[in-house]
Amino acid sequence: MRAGHRHRRGGPDRARSGAPTRARRRLLAGGGLAAAVVSLTVAAALAAPSKPLSIADTTSDTSGPLDIQRVQLSRVKDGRLRARLTFVAKITPKTLLAPGGPPGSACLRIWTAPDADPAAIRPDRLVCVSARSEDEIRGGVYQQIGPALPKRLTDAAAKVTPSGRSLIVRFSQSSLGRPRLIRIAAESTRPGCERVSCVDVAPNDGSTRRFRLR
Repeated sequence: MRAGHRHRRGGPDRARSGAPTRARRRLLAGGGLAAAVVSLTVAAALAAPSKPLSIADTTSDTSGPLDIQRVQLSRVKDGRLRARLTFVAKITPKTLLAPGGPPGSACLRIWTAPDADPAAIRPDRLVCVSARSEDEIRGGVYQQIGPALPKRLTDAAAKVTPSGRSLIVRFSQSSLGRPRLIRIAAESTRPGCERVSCVDVAPNDGSTRRFRLR
């Protein structure tokens, strides 16, 4: 009887010090499920498109169809950045060609350094669209260092929208060096013209807008 009594007392002791009880197993399973839900929620948040940053520009502040009306920047589902530059009139690749002088272009001006002062230094990245021919545009990401001419880093996907009034440009975050925060502005240059009056900037006051990357 004493041995049996010790055996009955030993059973509960082994349950407390050994394998999890049914309640603990339910708790552990619930915790694993909660962790999985959190992981999926975080992944979904990272994959979701970011809210577009929008810059409105004063119209008729430069002549020609490359007068910027609006600039938008967003992060899309594949992780790339998508810029939309809208103008007051329809444009075509031919709009950017010049019979003489410099070609026309439309660019995002990007400062990637966290301590950059856009009022004092040039942007270190440019995302620009120009014309390859009368029927085709081309996009690219360029790096600016010091007084040297911009260096082309990589291509950027570019197209004219069906309305003819906007350019869509897509480019990778890695082409910017993956900073946490960037400052942006935009500019367009009328083809064949080197005067300051042929350049339209947005925002019109020469300031920049901040855009946080993920």
